Amino acid sequence: MQDRNSWNLRGKSMQDNSFVVIDVETANYDVSSICQIGAVRFMNYEIVDEFSTYVNPEDLFNDFHIGIHRITPDTVKHSSTFPDTFNEFLNFLNNDILLSYTTFDLGSLRKACNKYSINMPIFKYIDASRIVRHTWDQYARDGFGLACVANDLGILFNHHDALADSRVAGQIVVEAIKESNIKICDWLKRANKTIDLSRDLVPPPSISQPGSPEGFLYGETLLFTGKLSIPRNQAATLAANAGCNVINSFNLSTTILVIGELDPRSLKGNSKSSKQKQAEKAILNGQCIRILSEDDFFELIESS
Repeated sequence: MQDRNSWNLRGKSMQDNSFVVIDVETANYDVSSICQIGAVRFMNYEIVDEFSTYVNPEDLFNDFHIGIHRITPDTVKHSSTFPDTFNEFLNFLNNDILLSYTTFDLGSLRKACNKYSINMPIFKYIDASRIVRHTWDQYARDGFGLACVANDLGILFNHHDALADSRVAGQIVVEAIKESNIKICDWLKRANKTIDLSRDLVPPPSISQPGSPEGFLYGETLLFTGKLSIPRNQAATLAANAGCNVINSFNLSTTILVIGELDPRSLKGNSKSSKQKQAEKAILNGQCIRILSEDDFFELIESS
């Protein structure tokens, strides 16, 4: 992957039915530490333009985040910093409608702008996950994570690459536009309307499961925090089949904590979830707990 890549697949003028989807990756728990930006322009249901660049965050890289996106300090050492990259992105956006899957990416842009004393423009913005939740009843309440919806729609991709995530989020939006017959410009207002949660008749799946005595990890007690790339009940079943007792909340029997993607809205200004903070405190007090990324979890399950 080149450090900076902006190219045009077919020359078309801007139209009302075009939109840009952005995704960012960060170097650590500080959402301003942007180390990659990917953006894709869709028009008439097709990708017509893409923008991808690494960013030097001028910040430390966290091993946990490196494990998620595989971006290291060496990857970005010759890359531009956020101010120059952000200007390039604004030129690419060209005042088009901007989407991201949940507001994490928009929040990262806002915090990075604050970090560098940049006045962030007021975008014509839509949270793409709200389009999904309005369009399909089964996602109204939960289960609308990017990877989960992509899997349900048969869309394959390399999760946690900014450009790949942008492509997939845009493809999901295209499917939602086709399903709802609502144009992207009309979603600007409609997406912010109250979501009718009563439409979602799928009962919440059970997460707590006893471990199989035949499993390689029998005796371990496992807890999840954050969003995973697959539904959490499916991950819980994988863990239980491997022998882990899967629990809903932290207790002193916990031996494994698996950390997925953390939503800043639920963190309430903190860099870590309450489950992670409880686990780290227990570790300091002598409790033996392994803290794993989602990728580490899948490798552990495969090895078992």
